[in-house]
Amino acid sequence: MALSKTQKNIFTAILFLLPNLIGFLCFTAGPVLLSLYMSFTNWSLRVSTELEWIGLRNYSDLLNDPMLWFFLYNTLYFMLGIPFSVFGSLILANMLVSSMIIKKRRKRFTLAAVILVIGFISCALIAANGSYDIALLLAVLYIAGICGVMWGSTTYRTMFYIPSFASGVATVILWIQIFNPHYGLLNGVIDNVLSFVGIHADLPTWLTSTKSLMGVLPFPESFNNGGFGLGAREAMIIMGVWMTIGGNNMILYLASISNIPESLYEAAEMDGAGSMAKFFHITIPSVAPTTFFIAIMSVIGGLQGGFENAKIMTGGGPAGTTTTLAYYIYTMGFEELRFGYASAISWLMFILVFGLTIVNWKYGNRKMEM
Repeated sequence: MALSKTQKNIFTAILFLLPNLIGFLCFTAGPVLLSLYMSFTNWSLRVSTELEWIGLRNYSDLLNDPMLWFFLYNTLYFMLGIPFSVFGSLILANMLVSSMIIKKRRKRFTLAAVILVIGFISCALIAANGSYDIALLLAVLYIAGICGVMWGSTTYRTMFYIPSFASGVATVILWIQIFNPHYGLLNGVIDNVLSFVGIHADLPTWLTSTKSLMGVLPFPESFNNGGFGLGAREAMIIMGVWMTIGGNNMILYLASISNIPESLYEAAEMDGAGSMAKFFHITIPSVAPTTFFIAIMSVIGGLQGGFENAKIMTGGGPAGTTTTLAYYIYTMGFEELRFGYASAISWLMFILVFGLTIVNWKYGNRKMEM
């Protein structure tokens, strides 16, 4: 029986899609369904444990597990940095969307030379006083300023996006050195600033501290806030904001802002609107769909993330304050070898991600349409 042209096209399309479909079934759908089945068993790699169907026992144990709620609290705490990342990316994109280059070449070279001379003198004086960390930081800022003067916003866009190309592990190791409480760059800057204004205070110990900005709230003892202050959680939030503020979110906002009709800004200028008024009344409403998309993806990433940074920087400590749900899954599965319990945690995380996404989509989408 001869095949029609439409049937031949469908058959050809299936042949092209088949390798990807097989890969999806074998390496994505299959393991997901297997983990769902195993979440109802006592699956373990221990030889002494025989595989048995235990029903909802893993899920009931989860609800009574105080560590689960502690690690869920940690996960949500780290997500406090999302608004700063999103709004920071929007401000950065708004600054970079217009041309920032000086038109006349002579003025560019003159201004660059002035910045170079001032930078060399100030860095040399600061380094002579022994503040090498401050001198290094200022040198980087002066170099960035010179490049910006010479090549405009393209330079800054490249500089802000470069961290996205860097290896995640290498970046985290760099931040470990920055947060070192004894010779780290951040504490060195804070110490010099406080000394300059005549204030003497104990510097944060960052990755070795259980303190948090929520330490004043009456949480249960299992939440281990360690009192009010800057600790490991805040350190990881700071690093997370720095890593995302100039990344893909900035690129999305750049594309969105570039598509706003220039006539809107011109009409606002004719009505006497300033830069701030145009930003809040034109730019922000115009990029609302992009903000909605970034917010949803950030929430999903926040609930699923936290493993790589915590594993490298703190090992989940101190006292479990940087352990997230993703890290807890790894601990239960690959350290405790309780894969059934780890699968149950994974599906609990799926329910949280799916539920928050539905809520955001329903109510966020409604606000976008208003």
